[in-house]
Amino acid sequence: MKIFSKAIDFFILIFFLILQVVFAQQLKLYYINFDFILVAIIAITFKNSLTVGMVYGFFAGLVFDLLSSSIVGISPLIFALDAFIIGKLLESGLKLRLVSYVLAVFMLTEINIIIINIIYYLFGYNIDFAPLGIDLLLKPLFNIILIFIIFPLMRVKFSGEE
Repeated sequence: MKIFSKAIDFFILIFFLILQVVFAQQLKLYYINFDFILVAIIAITFKNSLTVGMVYGFFAGLVFDLLSSSIVGISPLIFALDAFIIGKLLESGLKLRLVSYVLAVFMLTEINIIIINIIYYLFGYNIDFAPLGIDLLLKPLFNIILIFIIFPLMRVKFSGEE
């Protein structure tokens, strides 16, 4: 039954990966910036464990980089690091409540935006601060909205009770 649950998580992750590549890139024109993969990786890590989250994060990041024609290797690093952070927070005693989910998504979204822009800057890309500021303000809000869509799909509980 555990393998079946992980297979369903894998197919849900693939669905959100395709949705991210096809649909979310079009919405960026209107400053509506969802990160389906990040929220799905966080849900998988909360549901399963650190190792499963890191493996799924690395795989999803690698496929995303190959499909979106960005610098290959940044997204696998970022998504595996996100799963690692969530796993370590869970090991340190993070309570499985809605507030902790919201704070985790908010924190990791901000960290991702900052790290990705620093890495792109190190590779010689220019940083445009106006879209960066808008991303830092709006992207966490859109990802928090995604919690209420993705977490029930992954059957992650909103409270600590089973």
